[in-house]
Amino acid sequence: MTTTQRPNVLLITADQMRHDCLSTAGHPVVQTPNLDALVNRGVRFSNAYTPYPVCVPARMSILSGQYAHAHGAIGNGSMLPPGQPTVASLTREVGYRTAAFGKMHFWPPYAEVGFEHMRLAEQNGSGWKVDDYHSDYLAQRGLVDQWDLWDQHQPYHDQAPPEYWACFGARASELPEEHYHTTWIATETIEWLKTSARRPFFAWTSFIKPHHPFDPPKPWDAMYDPSVIPPLGDASEAMAKPLMTAGGRRDPRRAFFDQRSLSQQDYARVAAMYYATISQIDHQVGRIVATLSEMGQLDNTFIIFASDHGDYMGDFGLMLKAPSIPYDALSRVPLIVAGPGCRPTTSEALVSLVDLLPTVANLAGAPIPRFVQGHDLAPLLKGAAGEGKGWRDAVFSESHDVKAVRTARYKYLYNQRLGIEELYDLDNDPHEQHDIAPDPSSRACILEMRTRLLDWLIETEWNRQSHTGQYRELVDRSWVKV
Repeated sequence: MTTTQRPNVLLITADQMRHDCLSTAGHPVVQTPNLDALVNRGVRFSNAYTPYPVCVPARMSILSGQYAHAHGAIGNGSMLPPGQPTVASLTREVGYRTAAFGKMHFWPPYAEVGFEHMRLAEQNGSGWKVDDYHSDYLAQRGLVDQWDLWDQHQPYHDQAPPEYWACFGARASELPEEHYHTTWIATETIEWLKTSARRPFFAWTSFIKPHHPFDPPKPWDAMYDPSVIPPLGDASEAMAKPLMTAGGRRDPRRAFFDQRSLSQQDYARVAAMYYATISQIDHQVGRIVATLSEMGQLDNTFIIFASDHGDYMGDFGLMLKAPSIPYDALSRVPLIVAGPGCRPTTSEALVSLVDLLPTVANLAGAPIPRFVQGHDLAPLLKGAAGEGKGWRDAVFSESHDVKAVRTARYKYLYNQRLGIEELYDLDNDPHEQHDIAPDPSSRACILEMRTRLLDWLIETEWNRQSHTGQYRELVDRSWVKV
């Protein structure tokens, strides 16, 4: 296979987008026609999971193909070890042009991880002070994204006006759509694609939204009528969950915004704005796809769309991603892979964002390092036999002290430090509202799930010395008679 015959790969990610916020996934409100069109050319994975429902750990898992406890970047502001091979460096080494656009969340912002070309629009942290969008593009035009500064950055956050708090950060942006970061990120991607030489490319386009603040530009802010938004969940569900209040954790409704005063009317307005930012992303995805088509490159390009993690957005009466416990609202993510040779289908296989590196590496003809812990999705893209036969029968996610395992039917969560566990029968309780762990009939299932977690942690442990004793409590609990 020559260099010019190898396919291009375009990874597009949203930040904090729920797994169900696609019209093709059956969402009753959200409209995503361009993402739906990708599904018609590829595979939508309905059971895709993030390894860690926090921005940076999830992104480092995409880059490295490893789980967070293996790569070690377990908080925002952390980074992979210098010199760590990444999906960008691996494809670059076999002749691919590599580029990154939008919110990467690297530290330092322009860290060398394998991208030849970077045009950044950061949000959280200090990256916005030096990135291309805020410090250059907006500054040259005398524009300031004030709403985002109030939402994301100290000391601006403490100076936010009462209006910001009263509306839970949900209102139209003061930036015109043409200068809004969603548009800018797509435009930067398109301009780079148009300069593409004969070499194939791997590019990562990373949108900031639908992460809060919920501030779509006009006219997107008026796209959804709050009166048709499904109702907010019952906050008592959150308060009844041991993991949400474990160890004296504060009321989960006080995370970021004080959601104790959140009414159905408030929530409907926030959700309408959240959905609008998703539809704007969908529109920009359409622009990018159209550009590839005009260039004659669409049929030779794999497009992967995913999110780093989800958002409660109504589940358990909550919004946002705190507390960051891997319930499905946060850990289950949208994942679409479209490209040449893909059989259009919806796959129920259990997949993870750690699978992206080996998948992209295989497409590019790059070697897959031994340390990679994900699986190549190629058999599932081609519709090969055994969507399950020879595939994993469980998928894992973690955050802080909480480890989680999901099988075809059950979801088990375990708090390592406090020994708190929850078990959900997803066949009968897909929204994880009824914890069946206390039920004596669940004991055999709990033992099986503990063992699965322990096996996974041992198999994926990267630095044994640094993790010595990490699993002692889980080991003690895994082999006791229940």
